[in-house]
This record gives sequence, structure tokens and C-alpha cells, in this order.
Amino acid sequence: MKKITLLLLVLVATSAFAQQIYIEGGKTLASFDYKNSQGDRIDNLQATPHSFMTVGYRDQLFIKNLNISLGTSYAGYGAIGSDDAVGNYMEWDVNYLEFNIGLDYKLFKIKKAQFYIKGTASMAFFVQGTQTINYKVIDLKSQDDFDKTVFDFRAGFGFLHPISENLGFYVQYMRGKSLKLKEGTAVTNDQEELRYVSDNISFGLLINISKK
Repeated sequence: MKKITLLLLVLVATSAFAQQIYIEGGKTLASFDYKNSQGDRIDNLQATPHSFMTVGYRDQLFIKNLNISLGTSYAGYGAIGSDDAVGNYMEWDVNYLEFNIGLDYKLFKIKKAQFYIKGTASMAFFVQGTQTINYKVIDLKSQDDFDKTVFDFRAGFGFLHPISENLGFYVQYMRGKSLKLKEGTAVTNDQEELRYVSDNISFGLLINISKK
């Protein structure tokens, strides 16, 4: 009990320095990393652009240049492709509600501008989505390949510049890949795999809510 109390006191003490909320929006260039049941990667799947919006909380964590962030995002993913063997056109468009945790570390500062690196982990829940094969549209709700919890990891870097004492503007790039959405079974020698791959570019506002 004493250890828990001490930890809480440390967290409260560190949070007194730089409590912030952030609002972020941008574009995701998303695609699939897919292997069929024989383990062959499908190379003709192309990335498609989607929008996302994030709101969250950011705070200093123990040491001066290290910060932790907790956020919620509404994000879209998808891809387009074709199967030359049978002449099919395919398109996916899906949306998820994401809950993420991140760590960012300030590398250096030039005048007031800060440059940092960042890593995040997220858990995403399917909201809605469709798959189009030629002219047929399929609702992906209750489809096991997509209507499931997705775990995603990303890394990147950013640039932060203060606008005023309590407001900052930042630009950020992140690249990531999810854990497997679909995986074959060793019993049937099925090597099928499906993951999301994404590149994000975003712009955000960082608002200081620390009490003076």
C-alpha cells in the first residue's frame, strides 16, 4: 500500500509540470500486407488515402524530455487491387475507433522549435466498413477478418512550435503495422496472413492546461 501511495504521489508531482490536451487531424495512406494460403504475398494491392481525427491528453513522465500521451482516434483504412487471373477489381474501406498510448522524447531544440521522436501502441475496434468486388458491395460487419479488435504499433517523428505560452502547433509523421488480423492454421498448412500497414501525416494543436 505504501508503494502504491508513493507511486501516485510521484505521478501527481510530475504531472504538475506540463499537463496538456491535444487535437490532431491528418491523412493515412493505408494498405494491406497480405499473404495467401500458400504464403505468397499479393503485390498488386495499392494503398488508399483516408482521414483520421485524434483527441487526447499529454503529460511529462518522470524525466524532463519524456512525455506520455493517451488518445482516442477515429480512423479509416483500406486498399484497392485486382486479380489479373480472373479479372476482378477489389476495394476495401473500413473505419475503426482507436484507443492509443504513446511516448515522445525531445531530441533537440532550435530557438523555440522542438524536434522529437515518438512511438505508439493502439487498440482499435471495428465501426463499419465495406468490400467491393467488381460491382458487388459487401458489408464487413460480423466478418471475422475485419470485425475484430486490431492491435497496432507505430513509430515516427515530429516538429513542435509554440504559438503562445499556452498553445503549440505540431506536424508529425508516423509509420506502423498491425498485428495479424487473419492467420492460417498449422494443422492445414495454411499460411494466410493479413495486416494493416499505414503511413500518417498529421497536424495538431497542443493546449497547456497546467495550473500556474
